[in-house]
Amino acid sequence: YIPPLIWGKSGHIQTALYGKMGRVRSPHPYGHRKYLTMPDGATATFDLFEPQSEHCIGEDVTMVICPGIANHSEKQYIRTFVDYAQKNGYRCAVLNHLGALPNIELTSPRMFTYGCTWEFGAMVNYIKKTYPQTQLVVVGFSLGGNIVCKYMGESQANQERVLCCVSVCQGYSALR
Repeated sequence: YIPPLIWGKSGHIQTALYGKMGRVRSPHPYGHRKYLTMPDGATATFDLFEPQSEHCIGEDVTMVICPGIANHSEKQYIRTFVDYAQKNGYRCAVLNHLGALPNIELTSPRMFTYGCTWEFGAMVNYIKKTYPQTQLVVVGFSLGGNIVCKYMGESQANQERVLCCVSVCQGYSALR
């Protein structure tokens, strides 16, 4: 293997090029923002994106997505992932971590907490209630991977209707 001459020899150059060029062609999927009031008064938000085509097996499948630390549905990597999933027949629900969206004010003294699954669980319960026939694919990116794995292990009930759980680029130790 011989890497491309200019950008292929350095991960730093790849990151800089993608940071500039990737944003030019980044998709902007259309969805609806949902607001959930938590028991402590916090307002959890998530964005819901409907599928753009029928799923390949003809089933109703929803991806419930937890972004990385301090991220949300408006980040480029999430928008790109959602766009691809929609085109392949998946409904997507993307959690917006408390305090991550600049235009959504906090309604309680609490903001995003590492390891807290309350908002993710509320989003999943909303999806299960609103779409009683849907099966779930649980996806977490980076810190979101930790949150979804913790959520799946907290209760057997959290695993109901889950086809699979995927943790992408998850860190394993918050202390190092």
